[in-house]
Formats: sequence, C-alpha cells, structure tokens
Amino acid sequence: MTTRPPDTGPGADADRLRLLVISADPTLVDECRSAVNALAERRAILYAAQSLREGLDIARDRQPEFVVVEIDQNVRELAAFARQLHETVPGAHVAGAFQPQRFAHGDAESTVLIELLRADVRDFLRRPISPTELRDVIERLSEPRVGVRREARGRVVSFVSNKGGVGKSTLSVNVACALAREHPGDVLLVDTSLQLGVCALLLDITPTTTLVDAVRERERLDETLLRGLTLPHESGVRLLAAPADALEAADVGDEAIARVLHLARRTFKVVVVDTFPLLDSVVMAILDASDLVFVLLQATAPSVAGAMRLLPVLEGLGFPPARQRVLLNRNHKRFLGDLGTPDIEGRLGRPVDHVVPYERQVLVSMNTGKPYILRAPRWGRFARAIGGIAAAVTQIDSASTREPPAGMAASAQFSPDILERRRGVDRRVRDIGRAAGDRRSGRDRRVLMDEVARSEVFR
Repeated sequence: MTTRPPDTGPGADADRLRLLVISADPTLVDECRSAVNALAERRAILYAAQSLREGLDIARDRQPEFVVVEIDQNVRELAAFARQLHETVPGAHVAGAFQPQRFAHGDAESTVLIELLRADVRDFLRRPISPTELRDVIERLSEPRVGVRREARGRVVSFVSNKGGVGKSTLSVNVACALAREHPGDVLLVDTSLQLGVCALLLDITPTTTLVDAVRERERLDETLLRGLTLPHESGVRLLAAPADALEAADVGDEAIARVLHLARRTFKVVVVDTFPLLDSVVMAILDASDLVFVLLQATAPSVAGAMRLLPVLEGLGFPPARQRVLLNRNHKRFLGDLGTPDIEGRLGRPVDHVVPYERQVLVSMNTGKPYILRAPRWGRFARAIGGIAAAVTQIDSASTREPPAGMAASAQFSPDILERRRGVDRRVRDIGRAAGDRRSGRDRRVLMDEVARSEVFR
C-alpha cells in the first residue's frame, strides 16, 4: 500500500520521505499517516507491510529512509530483522513502535529495548504516535551517523507521455548517447516500454539479455550482476533492453522495476528510462525512483490536450513541477497553421523547457540504428537541443536548474524555436507567387531571415 500526502509546494519535494510501516495492525499505519499529515513541512510516501518478511521485500525494492516496525513479537526475530534491513538498505533509520501495556513486567520493556538497541534500532515511538514525537525522530534522520556508509546515488531521469508516437524512445536514446560522451560506460538506458520496446532496434543491438533477466534474478541481483546483464553500445551507453515479447513482460511488476532502478542508481552515474504511454503501477514506480521527468508532447492539438491532462496528474501524485520538464518534440515538418511554442505555452499555462527541432536525418537514423546525435554537427540545431536536455540532467543537484547558465542571453533560451520559425516564414515567403519557389540569391534569403529573427527576439 502506498500513500502520497498532498504536495505543499515545489520546494517540498526536497523534504520527501520514504516511510515503511511494518505491522499486522492497520491502526499503526493510520497513526503514522495521520502524524505525517500533521507535519505541514514534511511530505511522505508511505508503504505498509504486514510481516517482517514482506517488509524486507518492500525495503529491498523501495529503499525507504525511515522504517517503523511494531514491537509485538519475538525480540530476537525483530533484532534479526533489523540487522537484515541494514544490510539491504544501508543507512536506513529504524524506529520501534510499542504499547507499554503489552509488556508483562516492568523490567521486560527495558530488556526488549536494550536488545533492539544492539541491533541498531535507534528510536522508539510510544503508541498512539504523536506528530511531535515523530517530528523529533525524523529530524534525527539528517544527523550524520558514525560508521554508516552513504552510498553514491546516480541520477534517474525518465521520459513520459500519455500519447504514443511523440518520440520518447528516439529522444531517450539520443540523450543517453549524449550523456555517454561525458560518462562512457556509466550511463544506463532502461527500456521499460515492456510490450513495444524499440531502444535495442534504435541502437542496432540484438539483445541477449533483457529486463526480464534482471527481474528473475532479483533475489541475488547486485551491482556486478546488473552491469553484466546490460548490453554495451559503441557510444558508451549500456542498455537494459525491453522484454522480447508480451508474455515475458507479464513477469515485470512495479516492485521489480523499483528494485532494478534503485540498484541501477548505485551502479551508474546516470540512468535514462524510456517508458510506455500508460500511467500504470509500473510507471508510478518509475516516477517514484526518478529525480527528473521529461514530459513529451508534439505540436499537435491532441498531444497538447493530453499534456494538459497529464501534468496536473503528475503533480497530484507527488511529482511537483520543480522535477518536471516540458519537452516539445517537433518530429514533423512545419506547416502553415502549425502550433507555435507560444501557443502551446499558453494552453499549458507554463513554459516549454526544451524544444527539439525537426531534423530529417533523425528519421534516417531510426532506420539504420545509428543515433543521429553521434554524427550530428555539434553546433547544429538538433545537437544543441539534445545538449541542452543532457545539461539539465547533469544539473539536477543544482538549486537553479530552471535558470539559464550564467552569461546566456534570455533570447538564447529560445533559439531553437526562433530558428524554426525563421525557416517556416522564409519558406512561405519564397513560395508565394511562383510554382517552383522564388529564385532569390542566398544573400537575399539571409537578409530576410535576419529581419525575421530580429522581429522575433525584440518583439
């Protein structure tokens, strides 16, 4: 069971807490939920397990920072559980919840607490749990703990849309290849489009292992095995391919995806996830694990309408705008009456963060299995757009990821779209009055384009 309290604003995501409650008594889950909801400055994703074994499975998959376990059973079992939990989730903060009246003798309580302290259970909560007491325990989460190794965490970014054909797979592949230039061998592309994955095809790779192999080996899956199940590409990207068919895809669930992605972020510096255009439990698990999500759309009315519905849904699920980036993929030629970026921004009620211009060679590269970013001119429009997306990924940890880099002019943020509008206007002007187009000199066309550019920038 997963509970997401309402978001308290874009900045609240930094305080998001993964909380696992282990108890056969649903009342304890309700107490923890009520206590967290009463803390206006905190947000939490709440997971619940009814047994210690189930709790270990959820902890392995979801990697919670805070675990509350009810002290209502054999203390040795609880102590063994706490030790296993710290092996599974290094650095997790474990608190025991108990009702004093359940202890038979006055000294039995201290005996149990001492035994659990030896198992690294550092806090205890008396039931019913109060928000004040829970706040004190949560604040101790940020305190450094001697002897606890904090594992390096890579970045997880996902490309999502509620409409197919917008170019999620194509852009996922090209962005992953661009990132691999900076981190060769340390960028993982995960194809979670379970029934229709095409990332292997776009990279001209014949999969010998897939995501299903990682799921089936989940009990012994570690960093070494995960890396061994990925497929290398000449660009430096490693691919975890989609299942071979729909029958195999049935083996992949949300807990398995969460387990793979949390392990992948400990193994690679960047994990790029291509998703299926459906908001199901698997995509929800991907969002939980993602640091940043790129919401893709085309410059068509149905695609824009779909994005208008999807963006508030993501925010309602606990994924605030600060971790969203709107990506407009112009994967078709411009035409008279085509939607411009200002039109789309007006309908969405928010800016478009990235615009990928139309490039015919991208379509050619899809047929050849050679990502266009690997041979695109570095200062070309497509390469600059993909580079901007890759830069947003590398700047995730920065507090000002939405701001342009220092020294960049405000108009430069929109240069890809300005160039596209320039081309569109220039083409329409040249075609007026002549069936074969205007035979102007190159100089005349450049003058026209410069005039259009100035009018767009300073309008």
